[in-house]
Amino acid sequence: MDRIFAWDDRRGQVVYRIPGHTHKNGREDSDLSPVWLPTDASELPEGVSVDDLRKVTVEE
Repeated sequence: MDRIFAWDDRRGQVVYRIPGHTHKNGREDSDLSPVWLPTDASELPEGVSVDDLRKVTVEE
């Protein structure tokens, strides 16, 4: 499963999503309803830095 990483500008942290994945709580990650999950910058692919990420605002 390919992860898409972004920077949550509300919380100031790296987040990721897995498009098409259905989570344990039943939520499906889609482009219309993305499920952003927190992660650490150390999880970014090689050669990608926090400065390279697009900014998103993750809702509560």
